[in-house]
Amino acid sequence: MKKNKQPFNKKYILSFVSCLTVCSSTLIGCDNTETATAPSNSSTAQAQDYSLPIVSDGSVTLTVATNDNYYTPKSYAQNLPVWQEIEKKTGVKIKWEVAPSSQYTNTINVRMAAAQGLPDLIRLPNDPVKPASDGLIIPMDDLIAKYAPNIRKYFSENPAIKKMMQAPDGKIYALSSDVSGTTSTDPFGLIINQTWLDKLGLKEPQTLDDWYTVLKAFKEKDPNGNGKQDEIPISTRFQVTNGSSISGLFLFGSAMGLHLNYSDGFYPDKNGKIQYEWIDPRAKELVVWLNKLYKEGLIDPQFMMKTDDDIISGISRNVIGVTNHFLNNANRFTNAQKQAGIQNANWQMTLPPSGPGTKGFYEKYGPLSGWLAISKDCKNPEVAIKWLDYIYASEEGNRYVSFGIEGQSYKMVDGEPQFTEWTSKNPDGLDVNDALRSIGAMPVTVWIRSEKGPWSRQTKAVLNLLPDAVKQAEKLKDSGVDAIPLGLTSVEEVEATTAINADIQTYKAETLTKFITGQAPIDWEKYVSTMKSMGINKLIEVKQKQYDRVMK
Repeated sequence: MKKNKQPFNKKYILSFVSCLTVCSSTLIGCDNTETATAPSNSSTAQAQDYSLPIVSDGSVTLTVATNDNYYTPKSYAQNLPVWQEIEKKTGVKIKWEVAPSSQYTNTINVRMAAAQGLPDLIRLPNDPVKPASDGLIIPMDDLIAKYAPNIRKYFSENPAIKKMMQAPDGKIYALSSDVSGTTSTDPFGLIINQTWLDKLGLKEPQTLDDWYTVLKAFKEKDPNGNGKQDEIPISTRFQVTNGSSISGLFLFGSAMGLHLNYSDGFYPDKNGKIQYEWIDPRAKELVVWLNKLYKEGLIDPQFMMKTDDDIISGISRNVIGVTNHFLNNANRFTNAQKQAGIQNANWQMTLPPSGPGTKGFYEKYGPLSGWLAISKDCKNPEVAIKWLDYIYASEEGNRYVSFGIEGQSYKMVDGEPQFTEWTSKNPDGLDVNDALRSIGAMPVTVWIRSEKGPWSRQTKAVLNLLPDAVKQAEKLKDSGVDAIPLGLTSVEEVEATTAINADIQTYKAETLTKFITGQAPIDWEKYVSTMKSMGINKLIEVKQKQYDRVMK
């Protein structure tokens, strides 16, 4: 691989802060008459003005490689309305090079391994440190200092976010979505068919015993009322974060105090020492409980491979009782059933499972999500950073990606965007998220949904359409805990652990799946000893270093 001409300084240590202070402000907006300026944050770069359009219409085309739209019927390759409008504003044409979410990582890894003919902008499958070391992507710092006033201002007002995007050498090689505003309004957890609960006269489950009782009743007491025992009490979806559906089942680890979702089992004990909770005896207790559920037919026998579309299909047919997702999808599930003729449909997020002496919790998402980088083969990096500056951090650009098209999906009321009935009561029966995604908003490119300021408006506006979701978010507000705060790894850490981590993740998923489904007896001692022989202690050591850097 070609090495970056400015390799990482190994003496540098990346420091972070574990909690964010996101300041409220309005960034510089760019329009057709005003130029965009802001103080430079680089001593070697002279800030320059830019105005819209960035280039004369269509004179520059940027290729963008990413996984395709989460609303699968509408591909970015179709040049969706939001991106048509952004093209009119910026003059920059976009050629989308997309693949389905389940295939994108493999597709882009092959292209990056070839190290030639790369697209201008790449949604990275992992963090930017290794691609930067290999010279596949370029540092953005000087480009931001010279050409990106909105990003500069955003970073100056959100230094903690900027720190988290910096590699160990202090440089920024990719931008990431700020999702800090979603942690309280759109938590991730277990969502249940409340209509089934009500029909059977059951209360929302809290303990694992409660959950067993509810799932057993879902299986045996015909809550969908069709006279058949076709109910699937719980069916979890494939999670991009953890790479398998098994992680959805491990949300029940909350009852044992296990952090198995976004922290992936790496969590500090009371002395600040990182433990790997996947090999904890409490995890065995959870696996034994899940094995019991599976043997009794309470878990979807195909849980290992269910996609989002599979879950929606099962919900529409009224055969699924519980799944895992973000809170705003509860309304999506309700609408899917109403479209299928189930008028009393009602899906609700439950409180996290709790246990003896253990208060249940859901781990918070973010505050960063995904990475978008400029490749070494980009012929117009100045145009690329200006385009990113507009869609990522300008108020107008953020409105496009957050709210869609003015007059169609939203309108301005007293200077604030509000969703229209096209969004809230979509004529095609789409929920809010899918309606927006159908026109290109809520994109897979990086965008900002922060806690405060103009970038915080979208999440709140969505909830304003869903009074019941507001009540649910309020119910869950004290249930969120931060995932382990880890920053970017160093090149040495990546090289020391990449192969180990891949092998351990594969072994863990395969072995625990066999334990749960009964394909293999639960030999926990052998499982733990194998994990240790594969190098789990090396992974723990690296996570400890990352954690210590954050805490310092």
